[in-house]
Amino acid sequence: MDETEIDFRHLFGIVRRQVRLIAATIAVVVAIAAVAVFSITPMYTGTTLVLVDPSRKNLMDPSNVSGSSATDSARVESEVEIVDSDAVLLSVIATKNLITDPEFGVKLGMKDKVLAFLRIREPTLPTGQDALGSVLSRFKKNITVARRGLTYLIAVSVRSENPDRAAELANAIAETYIRAQIESKTSATRESRDIIDRQLADAERAVVAAEKAFDDYIFGNVNEFVSATGRTDLAEIRNRIDELANERTSAEGRVAGLRQKLASNDFQTLAAELENEAVAALNQQREQLQRALGEAAAGSARAVNLRQELERIEQNLLTEAETALGELQTSITDYDTQATTLRRDLNTAILGSNLPADTLAQIYRLQQTSRNAATQYQALLARSQALETETALQIADSRVVSPAFPPTGPSSPKVMLILAVAGLFAVGAGFALAFIFENFIGGFTSEEQVQAVTRLPLATVVPRHAAGSSQFSVSDALIESPLSMYAESVRRLRATIDNTLQATVPDRAEAKGKKGFVIMMSSALPGEGKSTMSLSLARTLALSGASTLIIDCDFRKPSIQRHLNLEPSNGLVDFLVGDIGSEDLLQNIVKSDPKTALTAVVGARRSDVPTDQLITRERFTRLVQTARQRFDYVVLDSPPIEPVVDGLYLAKYADVITFVIRWAKTPQRLCVHSLQRLAQTKAEHCRILTLLNQQEGKSGYYTAYSDYYTE
Repeated sequence: MDETEIDFRHLFGIVRRQVRLIAATIAVVVAIAAVAVFSITPMYTGTTLVLVDPSRKNLMDPSNVSGSSATDSARVESEVEIVDSDAVLLSVIATKNLITDPEFGVKLGMKDKVLAFLRIREPTLPTGQDALGSVLSRFKKNITVARRGLTYLIAVSVRSENPDRAAELANAIAETYIRAQIESKTSATRESRDIIDRQLADAERAVVAAEKAFDDYIFGNVNEFVSATGRTDLAEIRNRIDELANERTSAEGRVAGLRQKLASNDFQTLAAELENEAVAALNQQREQLQRALGEAAAGSARAVNLRQELERIEQNLLTEAETALGELQTSITDYDTQATTLRRDLNTAILGSNLPADTLAQIYRLQQTSRNAATQYQALLARSQALETETALQIADSRVVSPAFPPTGPSSPKVMLILAVAGLFAVGAGFALAFIFENFIGGFTSEEQVQAVTRLPLATVVPRHAAGSSQFSVSDALIESPLSMYAESVRRLRATIDNTLQATVPDRAEAKGKKGFVIMMSSALPGEGKSTMSLSLARTLALSGASTLIIDCDFRKPSIQRHLNLEPSNGLVDFLVGDIGSEDLLQNIVKSDPKTALTAVVGARRSDVPTDQLITRERFTRLVQTARQRFDYVVLDSPPIEPVVDGLYLAKYADVITFVIRWAKTPQRLCVHSLQRLAQTKAEHCRILTLLNQQEGKSGYYTAYSDYYTE
């Protein structure tokens, strides 16, 4: 037979024998998975896509775009960590008030619930930083921030029991991240501007000090310059500058005084000092209205009209006065302009004069110091203004390209996928359990398995054979179907036992005057087919011409009489307990097989005394010795080893023990345990053989030679 075919048959056999275990495993696993899946609260996932532009853009200089492909990937990965940072999430928690949210908010943990249930500790909600930490931890577990492959896209996903809430929080995280990015950029720009502004104040003071130092030097040394150059115009220019300064001071004092008069509504003095015709005319109208108002009756219509007209005139007077003061202020500016022009002329004249070298050097030094201070001040002022504009024009390097929308279906649990995986796992677990049960926990299913586990020779494999309608026992097939596979397997058992006996005790019978051999049929558990095999072996021996006796030693559950279709009134138990004498033995308990020359010592009833006491009595020993003297073979049908100890006592009488193992049923552990116990109690010369009974199907050997058998 092809080995692949045999392996497939073996696997199919395992499935067929363990179909209930496989089906039960599948049903239990799938049921557990279904209960778990449908008990889980559905979760919805909202996802926002954010695009990161790694180039650093400047709206004031659009052509200046920095960045390199070597650092782009690291930049995007850094942005992923920033989005998932505690700072961003805490800002979202505060904005969305997640502290009181029923899903993410403060709640009792599983430990507190268990302790409260066991009444060990009263539950208390966390407060302060502990509460914020618990909310942050719970919120973080429902957030996934990941880069989409090698692109510049970042997916911000939020899981929630509410689909609208999931989309809202995903968008909130993206918006908070972008807002924080802009704030970070503007904050850095503002800090730079503040630093420059502080330096700008120092630069302004330096410009003023440099200008004052230059002017003081020029004005303080005009007389020396006149003496050195002989130019009298230098003194005239200086005198004119002094006059303009005095006039400017006088004008400023006059403007300040007029403004005080204006603030106190002293229109009379104001009109007199301003020397302005419009102001004087309005003031004259005001005085006339005041006199007319004084003559009008209080509360009359004329008084009301005059008062309104007076208020209008006063308002116009204020306007004209402000205009006149503005003109005076302009004249002050003119003084400054003239003074600046004269100063420039004076400087030019002095620098163009024939002055000593040290004097010119001093002038040039002061002039250059002033220019440098002015240049630095202008540069700082320009940079400050640029930073101010840059602060207002900052934009984020990231933007939302796809906002999250409420999902239409839950993202977890994936019911069909989980059930499919559970189904596959259940099938695999079912087959694995079937294989384990079949090969390690359950019964034996092959000859190699029996020999490998028991480490004993296998006498034969007996196929399953159902009794016919006219048969009282399966062993009747030996007579009615002598060429069947079942009959041939029993004959194979007989041949193996004969060879074993000849190899172990070849001269024992002649040496002691005994010619009979005792064959014990044993098993680990009831229902292994031990009694059937005992009777089948005994009948095969009888059919071969050997005088054979079978003794039913199962005192608790005798069955040989049923297989032989006998109904004795007394049995072996009655003989051993002494209810009947030895002279009645042959008549009452020794029966003949109606179908063969086999002699049987049968039982009739269950023992009502401990059965091990019956076996250890001298009567039973004499019975076995007498049987050895009169028969070639004595077959002992013993009870199973595991339930009772009778078989262990019977083992000492046996020359060979055949241990019956039922195909795919006898547990391997119990089988090995029973064989170990038999090995401890059997006689030294006794050999133990195994027999695999009730094989399902037909083995490759029988199939190959099926023409040799007739059922």
